[in-house]
Amino acid sequence: MTASEPRPDIAVAGAGVSGTTCAVALSRYGFAVTLIDDQPDAGGQVFRAPSPYARERIRADQERRKGDRIREHLAASGVDHRRATRIWGLTGRFDLDLLGPDGMAQLRAERLVIANGAVERFLPAPGWTTPRVIGLAGASILLRGGGTLPGRSIVLAGSGPLLFSVAHQVLALGGKVAAIVSSAGVGEWIELGTKLYRDAERLLEATRWMAQITAARIPIHYNARISDIQNLEDGVLVTICPKDRRKSSSTVNASILAYGDGLKPTTLLSRAAGARHEYDPSGDYFKPVTDTAGRTDITNLYVTGDAAGIEGAEASRLRGLVTAHAIALDTGRITKAEFDSLAAPALRRLQKLAAISVTMRRLMRSGHDCALAIPDTTILCRCEQVMASAVRQAIAAGARDVNQVKAWTRCGMGPCQGRSCEDGLRQILMESGDISPQDTGILTARTPFFPLPLSTISGEFVYDDIPLPKAAPL
Repeated sequence: MTASEPRPDIAVAGAGVSGTTCAVALSRYGFAVTLIDDQPDAGGQVFRAPSPYARERIRADQERRKGDRIREHLAASGVDHRRATRIWGLTGRFDLDLLGPDGMAQLRAERLVIANGAVERFLPAPGWTTPRVIGLAGASILLRGGGTLPGRSIVLAGSGPLLFSVAHQVLALGGKVAAIVSSAGVGEWIELGTKLYRDAERLLEATRWMAQITAARIPIHYNARISDIQNLEDGVLVTICPKDRRKSSSTVNASILAYGDGLKPTTLLSRAAGARHEYDPSGDYFKPVTDTAGRTDITNLYVTGDAAGIEGAEASRLRGLVTAHAIALDTGRITKAEFDSLAAPALRRLQKLAAISVTMRRLMRSGHDCALAIPDTTILCRCEQVMASAVRQAIAAGARDVNQVKAWTRCGMGPCQGRSCEDGLRQILMESGDISPQDTGILTARTPFFPLPLSTISGEFVYDDIPLPKAAPL
């Protein structure tokens, strides 16, 4: 590892809309800011920078134009942008262990802003580990970032607005959507539509998506879920099961299944920092406890944007701005009266968007009533190959929270640290053990946060300095 670098005033983890907005605003206050992100360019998932191929193939939309403006503002600022750099450890007082293009490094900051956004979550179904099953967010990265179709025909399944966003992206590239399977019912989607009048831009966007999907005559299965996935020689056979047991199941063939059960805050870094977390019933996830400006219970640690709770891209931008003003206030760069004046427009807008955010989170959690339908033979933890039956046996033997089940079964102990299986584990705990959501707990973060290449730890092995013994006589 290289020696520690000069200590910046503030390190911002995550170059999505919230982190970039916060970093640029902080630089305007005169702070020395280092922005760290594992992607080659800023923008996050929503405003991801497209590849040159995607720029040529996909017509620029509002999201791309916004993303380009975000990157332009960042480039014009004095922010030290660490591209393609991952934070693999956090020790001491905001000592960040980094792995980037130049290898290992350690960065020490006076203050830390966590703005690493959201992560997709999944409830397992039989066959979900087959090669032709990908996440909805992963499909969106291929489509929007790479201009590439995941397959010839695609089944989209799960919960949340990403379902229809990905359908729009597939159609824009000339692909075929074989079916859309929404765990939410029609009424829940209508409720979201009635709230969108508060955000004219998103209302217009949603209207265009639905018009496009309707024109393409894509079958939409509301209030349904995927109950089985079979790998075929040239694709997948997906079984669609209505939640209403009076209705019969159906099957559909496709080359790819893309599914995901909504989003949750990325909390690995905030957990490692020791921040207090709480269960949020509106989104059915744990999140860091913060005030309206992103302050946590740890001095000089802030969490902003979707990392503090799922609200959407525009709300994340506003949260990042408010957090920057709060840091300026906390360091004496502005007065309380100045903060109130600067933050007021963003806070008013956030209040207006709150109803949309709540409804959106409710849509994203609509699939989380299917835990009892997960067969015992279903793999729950992909990393450690732990079956649902092993988790249920641990619960029957007395396990009462996610860390206890992890210790007894290794579920969540693999390289992904429970990113894929924690939600399924929590749901089975609640259903099988009659445990309240808040009592299920949250998995303990471990360093390193992801597997490290051995070469970065050991360095290059040079043979020239190895003394060779004399040749043995024949």
